[in-house]
Amino acid sequence: MADKHLVSISALQISAARWQGGRLGPCTVFENNEAGLAAFKDHLEQSSRLPVHIMVDAVEEDYRFESLPHSFGSDRNEMIARKLKQHYRSTQYCSARMQGRDTGKRRDDRYLFCALTNPELINTWLQVVTALELPVAGIYLLPTVSAMLVDKLKSKQTNLLVVSVHGAGLRLSFLREQQLRISRLARIDGNAGEAIKNYAEEISNTRLYLHALRVMTLDEHLSVLVVDRNDTLGGLEQTIARDNPNIECRRLGKAEILSSLSITSPVMESSSDALYLHLLGLRAPDNNLAPANVTLGYRQHQIRRGIYALSAVTALAAAAWCALSAYQIFDSRIETENARRQTAELQAKYQEATRQFPAAPTTAENLRRAVEVSQKIGATTRTPDIMMDLVSQSLERNPAIVMKSFEWKYDTAEFATAREASPGQSSAPAFVPPPVSQGGGKRKEGALIEGEVRPFRGDYRAAIDSINRFADSLAQQPNVGEVKVIKLPLNISPGLTLSGNTTDSRDQSDRAEFVLVVYMKPAV
Repeated sequence: MADKHLVSISALQISAARWQGGRLGPCTVFENNEAGLAAFKDHLEQSSRLPVHIMVDAVEEDYRFESLPHSFGSDRNEMIARKLKQHYRSTQYCSARMQGRDTGKRRDDRYLFCALTNPELINTWLQVVTALELPVAGIYLLPTVSAMLVDKLKSKQTNLLVVSVHGAGLRLSFLREQQLRISRLARIDGNAGEAIKNYAEEISNTRLYLHALRVMTLDEHLSVLVVDRNDTLGGLEQTIARDNPNIECRRLGKAEILSSLSITSPVMESSSDALYLHLLGLRAPDNNLAPANVTLGYRQHQIRRGIYALSAVTALAAAAWCALSAYQIFDSRIETENARRQTAELQAKYQEATRQFPAAPTTAENLRRAVEVSQKIGATTRTPDIMMDLVSQSLERNPAIVMKSFEWKYDTAEFATAREASPGQSSAPAFVPPPVSQGGGKRKEGALIEGEVRPFRGDYRAAIDSINRFADSLAQQPNVGEVKVIKLPLNISPGLTLSGNTTDSRDQSDRAEFVLVVYMKPAV
């Protein structure tokens, strides 16, 4: 709870105290005259520029309880403003508070309208506050403040009459279902010997007054709470119970007040209004009578505090960010220094180890160049392993084919064409795949395969089919670019003229030889 000034104004005196650290300080009492006004001004000038909460205890007050149609937003605000203007034309210190809704079909809203009907009572004191540029947080009637005492005591009575003695007289506030409905201040001389009897009679008259206002009936049960802050009302509860058997009365003594509200005895004895100023310091009621032009300074004060709080949070966040950045920089420097130290240690160990190495036959630059040349040579060399593997796979799929010789080369020149045809025969390729683009002057990998078909029983057609299947098997390998059949066991060209004799054919009928060339696809 923020620090603030608390002021109680009545027709007889003014009490002022400072709320600081969640506690009420001793009250300073000023008389309601010119001297008291000057002393009050000096008191505020010597204090800090804190918000001021004003409580008024006066006979000139009015309470009205009324049900209005249920509404929202601007419609509700306009309706309430119209009602306040209708009820209280002569004062600007008025307010309305919603106290629930009716249980009927219309479910109307229930409002308590209250006002200070004599503005002159506080205007002079309020001018002193505004002249010192102190923000006015609110103006409240004492009964609305004393209603919070019921919340602190957790009283649950349906009809409760709170009775207390003040400098201005006897204050009687009626609450129905823990909601303030009406209050009145009776001027009774408390110094007379018949004070207790007069108080009891006034309580009985108040019950009749409530019945006349139709706030409650005489048959309903009424509970009375006597707030005895200085233990001077002993015996009042017995007098009330004797005169009114259907009234339940409880006296709240000084010791119980001190323990329930955590207020100190010196502070409560400093003023008759100290107890209620303590309640006002704990929590301001919702029934604020101050108009917007009076509380303008307080709203500006709240905005400034919000800006200061936001600035403080921003500064704290910036400080935390700077601290984190500084820690990260410090940690990075430590890691850099550790890495530098470890590098130096490793370099020292390397130098120590290299001193034991034998002398190198040449310089490091020559060794580097030799490695690069070796890598380039290795990248350009080829071995027949891949080609042999492809031919082996095709031979396994064609068991009738027997390979007699295998010649492999990786060069820009193709195989010698002298072996492409034997005397009396012409080459006729059995399989020609799509042409593969070969760059001019580029090397290509190829193999010359000589083989024969076994067993061969003179069926040339079957032998040629076996050779073609073998060629197809090679051509279907992913890495093979071209397959050429150079020689077949029998020349099947349709343009060839017949020559020779059958004797030569019978001498070579036990062999079906062939020759083919395989070229790999160029490396990408």
